[in-house]
Amino acid sequence: MSAPPGPPEETGVDVKALALDANCPYSIPPSTLFQINADKDTEKLLKLGGAAGLADALNTNLHNGLSDSADKSGVNMHREAYGPNTFPEKPPPSFLSMLIEASKDPMIIILLIVAVVTIVLGAAVPEQRAHNGWSEGLAVLGTALIVIFIGAGQDYSKELQFQKLNKLKDNIDVKVTRGGRQVLIPNTEVVVGDVLFLDTGDKVIADGIVIDSQGLVLDEASLTGESDPIKKDPVHDPWVRSGTTVNEGSGHVLVLAVGPHSEWGKTMALVSEAGDDQTPLQEQLTDVAAKVSKMGVLVAVVCFLALLIKWLIVNKGGDVKKINDNGPLQFLLYAITITVVSIPEGLPLAVTLTLAYSMKKMMKDKNFVRVLSACETMGGATAICSDKTGTLTENRMTVVEGWFAGVPYPAVPTPEQLNPSLLNLLKNNCALNNKAFLVDQENGTIDFVGNRTECALLVLLRKLGIDYKTVRDEREADQVKMYGFSSARKMASVLMREPSGNLRLYNKGAAEWVLRRSTALLQPDGSTIPLDKAKLEEMIALVTSMAKRGLRCICLTYRDYPANDPTRSPDFFEDADQVDNGLIAFAIVGIKDPVRAEVPDAVRTCQAAGITVRMVTGDNIHTAQHIARECGILTDDCVAMEGPTFRAMPAAELIPLLPRLRVLARSSPEDKLTLVSLLKKQGEVVAVTGDGTNDAPALKESDVGLAMGIAGTEVAKEAADIIILDDNFSSIVKSVLWGRCVYMNIRKFLVFQLSINLVAMISAAVGALYGGVPPLNVLQLLWVNMIMDTLAALALATENPYPELLGDQPHGRSEPIITGLMYMHIIAAALYKLFWLFACLYGLPRVLDRYAVLGKDEYYQVTCPSVLKDKGFNATMQTELCPLMAYCGWPRGALERQTELCPLFSDWKAFNSSTSVPADQQAAVCMKDPKTNCPLNQELSKAQKVMDDNYDYEMLQSYKPALSVLFNAFILSQVSNAFVSRRIGLECNFFKGLATSHIFNGIMIFITALQVVIMQTPISFIFKVAPLNGPEWGACIAIGIGAIPYSWAVRILAGAVLPVAGNSSNWLAGLRGSRASNITAAGAAPMRQAAKTRTLSGRTTSGRSQAGGGITKTLSGRTMSGPNANIAVANATTIVNYSAVKTLSGKSASGGPSGGAVAPLQVAWAGQP
Repeated sequence: MSAPPGPPEETGVDVKALALDANCPYSIPPSTLFQINADKDTEKLLKLGGAAGLADALNTNLHNGLSDSADKSGVNMHREAYGPNTFPEKPPPSFLSMLIEASKDPMIIILLIVAVVTIVLGAAVPEQRAHNGWSEGLAVLGTALIVIFIGAGQDYSKELQFQKLNKLKDNIDVKVTRGGRQVLIPNTEVVVGDVLFLDTGDKVIADGIVIDSQGLVLDEASLTGESDPIKKDPVHDPWVRSGTTVNEGSGHVLVLAVGPHSEWGKTMALVSEAGDDQTPLQEQLTDVAAKVSKMGVLVAVVCFLALLIKWLIVNKGGDVKKINDNGPLQFLLYAITITVVSIPEGLPLAVTLTLAYSMKKMMKDKNFVRVLSACETMGGATAICSDKTGTLTENRMTVVEGWFAGVPYPAVPTPEQLNPSLLNLLKNNCALNNKAFLVDQENGTIDFVGNRTECALLVLLRKLGIDYKTVRDEREADQVKMYGFSSARKMASVLMREPSGNLRLYNKGAAEWVLRRSTALLQPDGSTIPLDKAKLEEMIALVTSMAKRGLRCICLTYRDYPANDPTRSPDFFEDADQVDNGLIAFAIVGIKDPVRAEVPDAVRTCQAAGITVRMVTGDNIHTAQHIARECGILTDDCVAMEGPTFRAMPAAELIPLLPRLRVLARSSPEDKLTLVSLLKKQGEVVAVTGDGTNDAPALKESDVGLAMGIAGTEVAKEAADIIILDDNFSSIVKSVLWGRCVYMNIRKFLVFQLSINLVAMISAAVGALYGGVPPLNVLQLLWVNMIMDTLAALALATENPYPELLGDQPHGRSEPIITGLMYMHIIAAALYKLFWLFACLYGLPRVLDRYAVLGKDEYYQVTCPSVLKDKGFNATMQTELCPLMAYCGWPRGALERQTELCPLFSDWKAFNSSTSVPADQQAAVCMKDPKTNCPLNQELSKAQKVMDDNYDYEMLQSYKPALSVLFNAFILSQVSNAFVSRRIGLECNFFKGLATSHIFNGIMIFITALQVVIMQTPISFIFKVAPLNGPEWGACIAIGIGAIPYSWAVRILAGAVLPVAGNSSNWLAGLRGSRASNITAAGAAPMRQAAKTRTLSGRTTSGRSQAGGGITKTLSGRTMSGPNANIAVANATTIVNYSAVKTLSGKSASGGPSGGAVAPLQVAWAGQP
């Protein structure tokens, strides 16, 4: 007996295990145990006595498990000896690494280089040093470093938050036996020596060996890459590995290795965790950012070239000494800054921030997001396919009535009312054919663990005075084989060995399915009567009447088999379909699972939000219809359909029904997958709930897979994007709300940022091309960039959702991120800011003397003496030279040269009355010896250079009052624009919900306070602004606040104009973006065309043959082989009957001989009872 051959496994010395050996109190040291496990050494395992021998060596018990005591049989000592079931945490990224990453931005690098060059030249050149030419470079350097630090800080906090949330992905509850009781514990609490219970859909969280197996089959593809499932049992292959999943069956496992000592732990230690891919919204925004950036680069290049050409013309080819004096270096710095501002790197940051913030908040709303993109995708969901049990209902199932051995009871009978032999059948079926258990809490409540239907049967036993634990303990050794529940069979069974030596099968499952496999009914006196066709119809009618009252009907049956039967094949008991036939029905119980109180309102909310809710359930169609009506899912104009009918319907007939399909009952996981695929092909954005292992394909196929946190298997959770922690449909609605909030917050930020980008680019281009000075200098632009990319992203990305979001239609699959209304808001906001920006830049200097710009005439006429004085010219020289420069044409006043204003006019008149003052400077100044450069002309040339060098500085200084008002008004209007951007439709209430937006309010206060500091403190020198007085502040505040009534006017005007401007629906559709309904309608056309010739699987529909043969192909492409394989679709007041005698597999619907009676399957319109 040896383990089957497999891929060679690398072994070596486990240093950590050797370290544990020193303090191990058990007879088998960790290094030996872990080596046996790693090598799958069956020979050594057998020498130790197999599972029983290992259990003794580990001081544990295969039946009772570990204890909670402090001795060697206790959990804590095992954890200390063999290690905990946790993995070494991945160290969080360091802040330094984030700083380095943030500083790698090419534009930031260029900005830093140019800033350093500016500092060096400004400090090295005397003329520049005199005007503090180094200050701007230093300020730019400081601001760039601040931007880097803030960006790194945000990335750092984001990484920490995601790391914290990712830890929760691996936290699952598992079933172990402790102290003889089955308990539910976190996977991190499992230790070596624990007895772990595995069931279908479970994820294996530790290495071990199988103690007992009930058809246990594992998927080991995650470790070995082999796609074929592996059967596990104590004899042929007992080795179980962590990281694998249970495909079928159940069993108990003795844990041998946990944490980093398990095979999965060793594998994870060798690989690094992959980073998150970009979400679809991030990809879309990256594209938007790229387009805006290209436009910004173009504007920057145009501005640089325009300023450079102007500088070259003014300086007659250029002056190297002026390269850092409002020259090419400043132009380059300005162009780079425009590029930095125009690159909306805040867009991806805003997505990351809002997703991270939303993930954290969604946890409080019982939504655990496993896949980041699911947050945003849920906002566009147009269809939700929901399970019934536990999602729409409370999942607190209770047996309320039933049929027991031929007698119907309106309530649960007392033990005295039932025959002892019947009580014995109930006891064994409900306790043994059951893997659930109950946990009694101290407050008197009972927690259900496992399948809720099975839990309801355990509660029934308690009401009948039977302890299910005692029954299990007494009969545990008698269990031969367990057949787990499957969606295909709709039943579960257990084969037990009776004291007589014969075998008895206990079966339970969906009543109408089990009854068709039954051949007899138990009577009150213990006798049986045949289940003929008439009696079957009577029992089906009983089940239907119970189902119409919303009850889940479970039929309990049994069948006896002789211990030895020569006619029976050796593998007879391996096939559940063979075993579950010829059954004797002894009870049908009606289980009530009330609809959650909040579900009807939640369904109505979804419907108002444009989301179609469909129920996809394995329950009886009558039960499903009853619950669906209670929830508000099924209305009179909608359709309820059964899974077999759905599968058999040709695509051409099914597609027209889909818009009205609301309930799919008796459905299989394949039906759910088909429905999801079909809806997606029609353009729908589909969210699907699932809890079973077989739901995994549908969860993966859907746009958003929603797994149930309580009832869901680990396989379903692994396949899902979001885990609904409380299994509640209303929590799904909250995930839709958060999804729409994510999308809306990004759109708010887009409106805010792109309006600034537009203003920055237009104003920079006009300033460069028209002339004058740029409206915003380099440092001011960087401050604006910080507001846009960092602070506004944080403020608008963390806005909480508001109920009105669910009043909008879903944005669907391909609606553009920027809609027409958003373009309107962007352009309107940009026009408002541009108006005031140009008004301050060009209007103020012309209207108010306080803001007048220093012209060259005024400069030479008025300012000249003070400038020459600062440069060391004495009073005599100031008096002589300033009039010559101002009124004689060198360089100003050429027209006044021949007037008394020019001092040389009178001198030349006295020197030669017939000659006017020459235009040549040297000839005019040195009149007695024009060929010699006289001292006065030499001083005049020096003064001209000083005045010329100083003009740009003085001119910019004269602009400072107007530019200060402009800068302050621009920032305050941005603050107001942030408030306006909180609503991007035609709503006028921008302040709704503001009281709860604490982050937004805090950031707006911070920006405003910092702006006051910039304007009114010595920092204003760095930003090249002058402190403002009271009236100026009042004007700036008025301009800023004015953005709010301006936006009101724009919205009111748009609301009044749009409905009357041509076809209002087209206008509104264009402005709001294409809606999901349009997409769906468009997508349906090619589907309908294809449906004329093809089934859902893509195969052609064959129709009827010329010979009159009635061959009809199903959705899967198989033929319906029964004599009545036809589908008659009736009108809305009828039921669509499918009366095929044979199933898709060719077997009779009863599971027995093909002559068995079959009740018709139905597709009912909701108007039908």
